[in-house]
Amino acid sequence: MKIDTEIRHVTKADADLFLELGFPPEEARRLHLASQQKINEIKLLRELENE
Repeated sequence: MKIDTEIRHVTKADADLFLELGFPPEEARRLHLASQQKINEIKLLRELENE
């Protein structure tokens, strides 16, 4: 069995992934903000673990 490794689309680092996935703009903003908050929480926890 051959694994498909062809790249078809690349999302820019500063792009809103949820918009690119087709979510309505308002919901995409909400999901993007929620994901950023979660990322920041995880970063903070990792910093605290390393102290």
